[in-house]
Amino acid sequence: MIKLSQERNKSLLAVHGWSAVFLGLLLYAVILTGVASVFAKELGDWSSPLSEPVTDPFRPGTDRMMREFAASVDPQYHEEFFFFPRAGDRLYAFFHKHETDEKGKPRERGVAAEFDPLTQTEIERREGTDEEVDAGDRANALGDFMVELHVRLHLPNPWGLLLTGVLGLAMLVAAITGFLVHRHLIKELFTLRRHKEKLLSVRDTHVIAGTWNLPFAFILAFTGSYFSFGSAFGIPAVAMVVFGGDQEKMIETVIGNPPKEDKTPAPMADLDRMIADVRGRSDATLGFVTVQHWGRADSLVTMFMHYPEDKLMGPTYVYGGATGEFRYAKPNLGLQPSTGGALFELMAPLHFGNFAGVFSKSAWFALGFAGAYVTITGLMLWTLRRREERGWRHLARATVWVGYGLPLALVAPAFAYFPLREAGAMVHGPMMTTFLLVSLAAAAVAWGLRSLTLARRVLLGLSGLSLLLLPLVRLLAGGVGWGQAFEAGLHTVLALDIAFAVGGLLCLISALRRPPVPAAASADSDLDKAVEA
Repeated sequence: MIKLSQERNKSLLAVHGWSAVFLGLLLYAVILTGVASVFAKELGDWSSPLSEPVTDPFRPGTDRMMREFAASVDPQYHEEFFFFPRAGDRLYAFFHKHETDEKGKPRERGVAAEFDPLTQTEIERREGTDEEVDAGDRANALGDFMVELHVRLHLPNPWGLLLTGVLGLAMLVAAITGFLVHRHLIKELFTLRRHKEKLLSVRDTHVIAGTWNLPFAFILAFTGSYFSFGSAFGIPAVAMVVFGGDQEKMIETVIGNPPKEDKTPAPMADLDRMIADVRGRSDATLGFVTVQHWGRADSLVTMFMHYPEDKLMGPTYVYGGATGEFRYAKPNLGLQPSTGGALFELMAPLHFGNFAGVFSKSAWFALGFAGAYVTITGLMLWTLRRREERGWRHLARATVWVGYGLPLALVAPAFAYFPLREAGAMVHGPMMTTFLLVSLAAAAVAWGLRSLTLARRVLLGLSGLSLLLLPLVRLLAGGVGWGQAFEAGLHTVLALDIAFAVGGLLCLISALRRPPVPAAASADSDLDKAVEA
C-alpha cells in the first residue's frame, strides 16, 4: 500500500472528485443532446416542411427522377448511390465514389440532390466531398446539429466518438453500481417523501428517478458505447487486420453484398417495379435504398425496411440492378440469420427508440430526460456536500452553468437557422457560433451572479422565453402559418409549436415560482454556501 501524507491524500481525493464532476457534466451534455436527437427527424419536418404531408416518398415516378438524375451526373460517381426520405419527407439522393483524403482517411465525393416527391421535381443540388455536401444542407441542418452534438460533441473524428464512448461506459458503470447500491430497490421505486428542506426533497426525487431509470440507462449506455467505439475503432481495426486497411471491402464482405465484378455496361432496371415488389414481401415500410455500380451488369439494389410496429428488426431485400429480379432476403449483417446479426440489428432501435414511431420516441424522450435529471441533481448534491471546501465553489457554478445553460444554448441555434435559411445562406457555421456565444453568456450568468439560486432562475427563465419565441421566429422567417398547416395536414409543425410553447411556459413558471419563505431561505443558503462559504 502506498503511504501518502494527509495533505497529498487530500489533494488526490480532490482531483478525483473534480474529474468525476467534469465527466459527469460531459455525460449530462451527451444525455441531454440525445434527448433532443430523439426527435431529429421531426425537427426537420417542423423546420423545413414541404407544402403538403408526403404519404409516400417512394411513389411511382421515383425511377424517372433517379434515372434523370443519374444521366446528369458524371459517370465516375456511379460507383455507389443511395436515396432516402429526410426533412419533410423530401427525397435525398447521393451519387458518389470512394476515395481517400490527403491523410489517407476514406471519404466520398459526388453529387447530391433533394427532390419533392409531391411534384417529383429537383429542389436543390450540391457537389463535392461528403463533408462539403453536408455543409450546404439547409433543410436538415437543425436536426443534424443536435445529432452531431450528441454523437461527437462536434469534435473531429475519432476523438468525438472516443469521448462519447468513454462517457457511455461511465454511464454503464453508474447503472450497474446504482443497481448494486440500492438495497431497497422496490421500496425506492415508490418512495417520495415531503420535506421542508428543499435539499432532502431533491435527494428523494433524484433517487426515485434514478431507480426507475436504471434499466433504460443500462440499455442506452451499452448501445451508445457500441456505436461510438465500433465506428471509431472497431471497423478500422478489423479492416486493417483482415482487409489490409480497405474499409469498403470489409463492409461489403461483412454486410454480405460482395458481387462478382462485371463492368459490362447495362441499363438499370425499373426502380418503381422493384419498390412495388418489395412492398408485397413484407408489412414493413421502405426506408432506405442503395445501388452499387449504377449502369453495370453487376449492380445490386439493396432495400432496407423500417421495423414493423410489432417487431424490433426489419428485413432487407436485395435485387439485381440490371435485371430487376429479386435475389434474396438477408439480415443487416451477413447473409444468414445469426445470434450476432440479431444482436447487431437490435442496437439501433434500442438506442434511438424509433421502433414504434412517435410512441416509442416519446417514451425514450421521457426516460432520457429522467436520465439527464438524475445526472444533474446528483452533481448538485455532490457539490453541495462539499460546500465548505474552497475548491468546490467553481464546480458548483459549473454545474449550474451546464445544467441550466446548456438547454438555453441548444435552443439558441434555431434563432440563427431560420433567418439564414430564408436568406439562402449557409447555416451550419453560424449555428455553431450562436451555440458557443450563448454558452459563454450562460457562463457569465453562472459566475457573475452572487446567488446560484438567482443564476439558475435567470438561465431557466431565458430558456423558457426562447422556447416560447421559437414558433414566432419560425413564422416570421417565412414558415408555414398555423391555419395553413392545419388545412394541409402538417401535424408535426403544429405539434412541435405547441410542445415548445408548453415547455417554455413550464420553464418560466418554474423560474418565477417562489417557494415558502423557510424553504426558500434554506435553499438559497445551501446553494450559495457552495461558492461563498
